[in-house]
Amino acid sequence: MSGYRFLISGGGTGGHIFPALSIANEIRRRMPDADILFVGAEGRMEMERVPAAGYPIKGLPVSGFD
Repeated sequence: MSGYRFLISGGGTGGHIFPALSIANEIRRRMPDADILFVGAEGRMEMERVPAAGYPIKGLPVSGFD
């Protein structure tokens, strides 16, 4: 482990997920040994797209305000 650990959160739409993945890819390019973890909303798009890109993700029970 390089000692660097990154937590990335963002999702719900591709307009948030794909830029977040681009950031993670650049971190991985510059620091191949860094730990990168995503956090997203359970049942949303990021729960499929992030693992498909090769990153772990933890889902949280998130909802909007009424």
